[in-house]
Amino acid sequence: MSDEVLKLLTYAAALSNKKGGVDFNENEVDGGVESVCVSCEEDYFVAMAYIAEAVTFKRVIDLSLLNVQREREKMCDLFLQLLQFK
Repeated sequence: MSDEVLKLLTYAAALSNKKGGVDFNENEVDGGVESVCVSCEEDYFVAMAYIAEAVTFKRVIDLSLLNVQREREKMCDLFLQLLQFK
């Protein structure tokens, strides 16, 4: 889990608390925290897709091998294939 995800969960819990929701405590997260070194939010989401794909297909997650440009192009190719241009 990245620091950004923890921030989002903390923010969501704070909003939920205003409505009588539950507290979020990162110490209760079942897993580790890992920073993802990217240059912008778009690259962050591309990195998250890379991680999600690795988890889905039971591949080893190695962020040192992350090539954001390649992963972005894979995503674009996939979405364009779904549009089925003729």
